[in-house]
Amino acid sequence: MNRRDFLKTASGVTGTAAVASVAPPAVAQEEDDGNETTSSDNETAGNESDGNETAGGGGGGGGTKTVELTGDNVFDPDELYIQPGTTVVFEWTSDGHNIVVDGQPADANWEGHEPIENEGFTYEHTFEVMGEYAYYCKPHASLGMEATITVNESGQNPAASGEGGGEVDPHELGVPFQAHFVGIATILAIFMSLVFSFYVLKYGESPNTSSPNRK
Repeated sequence: MNRRDFLKTASGVTGTAAVASVAPPAVAQEEDDGNETTSSDNETAGNESDGNETAGGGGGGGGTKTVELTGDNVFDPDELYIQPGTTVVFEWTSDGHNIVVDGQPADANWEGHEPIENEGFTYEHTFEVMGEYAYYCKPHASLGMEATITVNESGQNPAASGEGGGEVDPHELGVPFQAHFVGIATILAIFMSLVFSFYVLKYGESPNTSSPNRK
């Protein structure tokens, strides 16, 4: 291949790589715009759904949770998170326990169940006021038989559910395919430029090119 043919070939490849490196971002932008539109539509749908729930009277608890007073002299679970309106059913699975309220929100009126009961007994209470309720078993207080119930909007442990932080979608950390394509095309263009420069510096004028002074 003489120098002129090489120049034509190198120019064509470099130009193609340059065009390829420019084109994908436009496609990526169009796709991103589509994603943004879809996201906006989803957010709108979510807001409408929230509005419907509000119009219907809101969420809240309404379900039931169970706490067992066990033969190991513990409340199981000893930390419970519920939504307002949730009913907690206390089940005696062993003898000689009671429920003494040790602390609760100012507007709450939970009295616990101080009479000592035996296996098979159940007691329930519906918690409406948000806040923390602390209680213990008097006969086994020295053994650490105590527990808490926390009433909040989510009914979840804020530390365990990561409220305020949220989870990061692994796909958001990756690089889009179009960006990979742009990078490859750019590297190819640089490589071809280096090859072209090396060829010119090493071989100079092609021997197939006729000199204007040559007869």
